[in-house]
Amino acid sequence: FRYFNIPCKVTASPSEALETLQQMTDNDMKPDLIITDNNMPGINGIQLAKEVRYNHKFPNPVVLMLSSLEKNLYQHEADKAGVHKMLTKPVKLHELYALLCSFFNTTKQVPRVQPVTPTIDKIADSATIMVVEDDAINMMLISEVLGKMGFEVIKANNGKQALKMLEEQEPVLIFMDVNMPEMDGFATTQMIRKMDGIYATLPIIALTADAMLGDKEKCIEAGMNDYVSKPFRLEEIENVLKTRILLV
Repeated sequence: FRYFNIPCKVTASPSEALETLQQMTDNDMKPDLIITDNNMPGINGIQLAKEVRYNHKFPNPVVLMLSSLEKNLYQHEADKAGVHKMLTKPVKLHELYALLCSFFNTTKQVPRVQPVTPTIDKIADSATIMVVEDDAINMMLISEVLGKMGFEVIKANNGKQALKMLEEQEPVLIFMDVNMPEMDGFATTQMIRKMDGIYATLPIIALTADAMLGDKEKCIEAGMNDYVSKPFRLEEIENVLKTRILLV
């Protein structure tokens, strides 16, 4: 916001945000815009939006919510909570700028888009998938989606832990984060390919936020079978699962 020359207050948690709002209200100040993450400890962004909306002491600012997962998964609930718009992380500067212009360069009420909320269909019974991911939020999100699809999820926080767990587990597919401490996804995949049994052909799907030209080729060269970029999109996950483990 310094880039746009817009003053702002930054808080580290929903409770701190509510305290700041109360202080501003007590001093006859009000924010024009609240930007909140959805996935936070304590209460999430949707719950925070409800607190702001239904507390009559607070003003009625525009609420913008950020999410690491496909925004339509939460859009219906967010719309009911009073969230005006959702953005998928990582946020692009031009998207944020366009939103700010649409919110504040007009006297019209901010339009609400009626969302089409996607459903997560169950596509498996008791099949096991391993997720190797060091980011707790990303692990929670993809595990939740896979669970709703009917999969059992084995969780590993890094490559070394994944290799240890594979000595006793036989998943039908592995989602592998590329950038991890201790042992990254490339090195872990190369080690898995050297293991006996099913591991030479076990589907390994790369997860990476670095969606740059040539990344997919680098993953394939390391021994991975496919590539899903962050933030995760439901259709991508479904397609790769149906393609790689023949669920349809």
